Amino acid sequence: MSVRSIDAVRSGLVRSMIAATVLGLSACAPAANPPLTLPPPTAAPTLAPTTVPPVIAAVPLPTIGTAVWTPAARTKTTGCVSQAGLPDPACTPGAIDPRVTLATTAATICTSGYTATVRPPVALTDRIKTEEMAAYGLQGQPPSGYELDHLISLELGGAPQDVANLWPQPWNGDTNAHQKDAVETHLKREVCNGAVSLADAQRMIATDWLAVYRAQRLTPAP
Repeated sequence: MSVRSIDAVRSGLVRSMIAATVLGLSACAPAANPPLTLPPPTAAPTLAPTTVPPVIAAVPLPTIGTAVWTPAARTKTTGCVSQAGLPDPACTPGAIDPRVTLATTAATICTSGYTATVRPPVALTDRIKTEEMAAYGLQGQPPSGYELDHLISLELGGAPQDVANLWPQPWNGDTNAHQKDAVETHLKREVCNGAVSLADAQRMIATDWLAVYRAQRLTPAP
Protein backbone atom coordinates (compact mmCIF):
# COMPACT_ATOMS: atom_id res chain seq x y z
CA MET A 1 0.00 0.00 0.00
CA SER A 2 1.37 3.31 -0.89
CA VAL A 3 2.09 6.09 1.60
CA ARG A 4 -0.72 8.21 0.17
CA SER A 5 -3.24 5.46 0.72
CA ILE A 6 -2.09 4.95 4.29
CA ASP A 7 -2.55 8.70 5.05
CA ALA A 8 -6.00 8.62 3.56
CA VAL A 9 -6.96 5.70 5.80
CA ARG A 10 -5.58 7.45 8.85
CA SER A 11 -7.49 10.62 8.07
CA GLY A 12 -10.71 8.67 7.76
CA LEU A 13 -10.15 6.91 11.07
CA VAL A 14 -9.46 10.23 12.81
CA ARG A 15 -12.63 11.77 11.46
CA SER A 16 -14.64 8.75 12.56
CA MET A 17 -13.21 8.90 16.07
CA ILE A 18 -13.97 12.62 16.36
CA ALA A 19 -17.53 12.11 15.19
CA ALA A 20 -18.04 9.26 17.67
CA THR A 21 -16.68 11.37 20.50
CA VAL A 22 -19.02 14.24 19.68
CA LEU A 23 -22.00 11.91 19.58
CA GLY A 24 -21.03 10.40 22.93
CA LEU A 25 -20.74 13.71 24.62
CA SER A 26 -24.10 14.77 23.26
CA ALA A 27 -25.72 11.65 24.64
CA CYS A 28 -24.22 12.21 28.11
CA ALA A 29 -25.31 15.88 28.39
CA PRO A 30 -28.38 16.37 30.64
CA ALA A 31 -31.57 17.16 28.90
CA ALA A 32 -32.56 20.81 29.06
CA ASN A 33 -35.30 21.53 31.60
CA PRO A 34 -38.54 22.84 30.11
CA PRO A 35 -39.26 26.48 30.95
CA LEU A 36 -41.29 26.97 34.12
CA THR A 37 -44.85 28.06 33.57
CA LEU A 38 -45.94 30.33 36.47
CA PRO A 39 -49.60 30.58 37.37
CA PRO A 40 -51.23 33.89 36.59
CA PRO A 41 -51.00 36.33 39.50
CA THR A 42 -53.97 36.26 41.84
CA ALA A 43 -55.50 39.65 42.43
CA ALA A 44 -55.50 40.72 46.07
CA PRO A 45 -58.97 40.60 47.63
CA THR A 46 -60.74 43.92 47.74
CA LEU A 47 -61.62 44.72 51.35
CA ALA A 48 -64.76 46.66 52.07
CA PRO A 49 -63.92 50.07 53.51
CA THR A 50 -64.26 50.15 57.26
CA THR A 51 -66.65 52.81 58.42
CA VAL A 52 -65.23 54.51 61.48
CA PRO A 53 -67.90 56.33 63.46
CA PRO A 54 -67.08 59.99 63.85
CA VAL A 55 -65.74 60.99 67.22
CA ILE A 56 -68.16 63.45 68.74
CA ALA A 57 -66.69 65.53 71.49
CA ALA A 58 -68.75 65.49 74.64
CA VAL A 59 -70.43 68.81 75.23
CA PRO A 60 -70.52 69.55 78.94
CA LEU A 61 -73.91 70.45 80.22
CA PRO A 62 -74.20 73.59 82.21
CA THR A 63 -74.03 73.01 85.88
CA ILE A 64 -76.86 74.94 87.35
CA GLY A 65 -77.78 72.86 90.34
CA THR A 66 -81.10 71.32 91.20
CA ALA A 67 -84.12 71.62 88.93
CA VAL A 68 -86.75 71.99 91.65
CA TRP A 69 -86.60 73.09 95.27
CA THR A 70 -89.55 72.94 97.64
CA PRO A 71 -89.61 74.97 100.86
CA ALA A 72 -90.60 73.33 104.12
CA ALA A 73 -94.17 73.64 105.32
CA ARG A 74 -95.23 76.42 107.68
CA THR A 75 -95.60 75.02 111.20
CA LYS A 76 -96.13 78.16 113.34
CA THR A 77 -98.46 81.14 113.09
CA THR A 78 -97.65 82.89 116.39
CA GLY A 79 -94.64 83.37 118.61
CA CYS A 80 -92.43 83.97 115.58
CA VAL A 81 -88.90 85.21 116.26
CA SER A 82 -86.55 86.81 113.73
CA GLN A 83 -83.03 85.49 114.16
CA ALA A 84 -79.96 87.48 113.08
CA GLY A 85 -81.97 89.36 110.49
CA LEU A 86 -83.60 86.24 109.06
CA PRO A 87 -87.26 85.31 109.49
CA ASP A 88 -88.39 82.49 111.73
CA PRO A 89 -88.17 79.41 109.44
CA ALA A 90 -91.14 77.79 111.17
CA CYS A 91 -93.36 80.83 110.54
CA THR A 92 -91.90 82.02 107.23
CA PRO A 93 -90.24 79.12 105.35
CA GLY A 94 -91.06 80.65 101.97
CA ALA A 95 -93.47 79.56 99.26
CA ILE A 96 -93.19 79.28 95.49
CA ASP A 97 -95.52 80.39 92.72
CA PRO A 98 -96.10 77.22 90.63
CA ARG A 99 -96.49 79.34 87.50
CA VAL A 100 -92.79 80.20 87.62
CA THR A 101 -90.56 77.29 86.65
CA LEU A 102 -87.22 76.85 84.94
CA ALA A 103 -89.11 76.44 81.67
CA THR A 104 -91.14 79.64 82.07
CA THR A 105 -88.54 82.10 83.39
CA ALA A 106 -88.14 83.81 80.01
CA ALA A 107 -91.86 84.61 79.89
CA THR A 108 -92.22 85.44 83.57
CA ILE A 109 -89.50 86.74 85.90
CA CYS A 110 -87.05 87.55 83.09
CA THR A 111 -89.61 89.74 81.34
CA SER A 112 -89.54 93.41 82.31
CA GLY A 113 -92.61 94.46 84.28
CA TYR A 114 -93.60 90.91 85.24
CA THR A 115 -93.80 91.48 89.01
CA ALA A 116 -96.36 94.26 88.59
CA THR A 117 -98.73 91.70 87.06
CA VAL A 118 -98.62 89.39 90.10
CA ARG A 119 -98.10 91.77 93.04
CA PRO A 120 -101.08 91.53 95.42
CA PRO A 121 -103.22 94.62 96.09
CA VAL A 122 -102.30 96.98 98.91
CA ALA A 123 -105.57 96.29 100.75
CA LEU A 124 -104.56 92.66 101.09
CA THR A 125 -100.91 93.27 101.95
CA ASP A 126 -101.82 95.87 104.61
CA ARG A 127 -104.02 93.32 106.38
CA ILE A 128 -101.38 90.59 106.18
CA LYS A 129 -98.72 93.03 107.39
CA THR A 130 -100.73 93.81 110.52
CA GLU A 131 -101.25 90.10 111.20
CA GLU A 132 -97.61 89.20 110.65
CA MET A 133 -96.31 92.04 112.81
CA ALA A 134 -98.45 90.63 115.61
CA ALA A 135 -97.15 87.13 114.93
CA TYR A 136 -93.58 88.42 115.25
CA GLY A 137 -94.36 90.33 118.47
CA LEU A 138 -94.14 93.75 116.85
CA GLN A 139 -97.46 95.14 118.06
CA GLY A 140 -97.17 98.84 118.73
CA GLN A 141 -94.30 99.32 116.27
CA PRO A 142 -94.97 101.78 113.42
CA PRO A 143 -95.91 99.78 110.31
CA SER A 144 -93.99 102.29 108.18
CA GLY A 145 -90.77 101.03 109.75
CA TYR A 146 -91.27 97.62 108.16
CA GLU A 147 -91.74 96.18 104.73
CA LEU A 148 -94.05 93.23 104.20
CA ASP A 149 -91.36 91.24 102.44
CA HIS A 150 -91.74 88.28 100.14
CA LEU A 151 -89.03 85.99 101.50
CA ILE A 152 -88.73 84.36 98.08
CA SER A 153 -89.13 87.52 96.07
CA LEU A 154 -91.57 87.90 93.21
CA GLU A 155 -88.50 88.41 90.99
CA LEU A 156 -87.53 84.81 91.83
CA GLY A 157 -90.96 83.23 91.53
CA GLY A 158 -92.11 83.60 95.13
CA ALA A 159 -95.77 83.06 95.94
CA PRO A 160 -97.46 86.49 95.89
CA GLN A 161 -100.14 85.98 98.57
CA ASP A 162 -99.05 82.93 100.59
CA VAL A 163 -98.51 83.99 104.24
CA ALA A 164 -95.72 81.39 104.49
CA ASN A 165 -93.77 83.67 102.13
CA LEU A 166 -94.51 87.01 103.86
CA TRP A 167 -92.91 88.58 106.93
CA PRO A 168 -92.29 92.05 108.42
CA GLN A 169 -88.73 93.09 107.61
CA PRO A 170 -87.28 96.33 109.04
CA TRP A 171 -86.24 99.05 106.63
CA ASN A 172 -83.31 100.04 108.84
CA GLY A 173 -80.78 98.39 111.11
CA ASP A 174 -77.79 96.10 110.68
CA THR A 175 -79.81 93.77 108.48
CA ASN A 176 -82.61 95.40 106.56
CA ALA A 177 -84.89 95.38 103.54
CA HIS A 178 -82.53 97.47 101.40
CA GLN A 179 -79.85 94.80 101.70
CA LYS A 180 -82.27 92.04 100.80
CA ASP A 181 -83.50 94.01 97.80
CA ALA A 182 -79.90 94.00 96.53
CA VAL A 183 -79.80 90.21 96.89
CA GLU A 184 -83.09 89.86 95.02
CA THR A 185 -81.78 91.90 92.09
CA HIS A 186 -78.47 90.05 92.04
CA LEU A 187 -80.04 86.57 92.07
CA LYS A 188 -82.63 87.48 89.44
CA ARG A 189 -79.84 88.63 87.13
CA GLU A 190 -77.91 85.42 87.75
CA VAL A 191 -80.97 83.28 86.98
CA CYS A 192 -81.84 85.16 83.80
CA ASN A 193 -78.20 84.95 82.64
CA GLY A 194 -78.16 81.19 83.22
CA ALA A 195 -75.46 81.37 85.89
CA VAL A 196 -77.68 80.09 88.71
CA SER A 197 -80.69 77.82 88.53
CA LEU A 198 -84.06 79.13 89.60
CA ALA A 199 -84.29 76.46 92.30
CA ASP A 200 -80.89 77.31 93.75
CA ALA A 201 -81.70 81.01 93.81
CA GLN A 202 -84.98 80.33 95.61
CA ARG A 203 -83.24 78.10 98.14
CA MET A 204 -80.45 80.60 98.81
CA ILE A 205 -82.73 83.55 99.38
CA ALA A 206 -85.16 81.56 101.54
CA THR A 207 -82.60 79.90 103.79
CA ASP A 208 -79.91 82.59 104.17
CA TRP A 209 -80.12 85.67 101.98
CA LEU A 210 -77.56 87.40 104.22
CA ALA A 211 -74.92 84.84 103.24
CA VAL A 212 -75.42 85.81 99.59
CA TYR A 213 -75.26 89.50 100.45
CA ARG A 214 -71.96 89.10 102.26
CA ALA A 215 -70.37 86.59 99.87
CA GLN A 216 -71.10 88.79 96.86
CA ARG A 217 -70.12 91.98 98.73
CA LEU A 218 -73.31 93.68 97.68
CA THR A 219 -74.37 97.14 98.73
CA PRO A 220 -77.87 98.11 99.91
CA ALA A 221 -80.38 98.94 97.22
CA PRO A 222 -81.91 102.45 97.33
